Amino acid sequence: MKSTLIINSKPPYSSLSAKESQDTSLAFAAFGVPVALLFVGDGIFQLLNNQQPAPGQKNTAAAVDSYSLYEIDELYVSEADLMNRGLSLGDLVGNPKAINNAEMKALLARFDNLLTY
Repeated sequence: MKSTLIINSKPPYSSLSAKESQDTSLAFAAFGVPVALLFVGDGIFQLLNNQQPAPGQKNTAAAVDSYSLYEIDELYVSEADLMNRGLSLGDLVGNPKAINNAEMKALLARFDNLLTY
């Protein structure tokens, strides 16, 4: 079965990108498609602990807790983007792995399909 890497590059509440990424991830996993998520740039903020979304918006970090129920166990963040934003892995939910540029290149090559949100 073809695998999919979903790349998240937008902050959680600036558009529907984060919600669409989560919906896509869960739908793929529910149908047995191997899926992993990579968070780069401001997409890292989707994993930020203690988010305070505006009224009517769902906390994107809270949904990450459900990923393990769908066997979505591979979450990655750009090490450089994490450092550039003054964040550490302890600031994030979901237990992502920080990867450098060489590891990111290998990760991208490992998947059959790449989706960017």
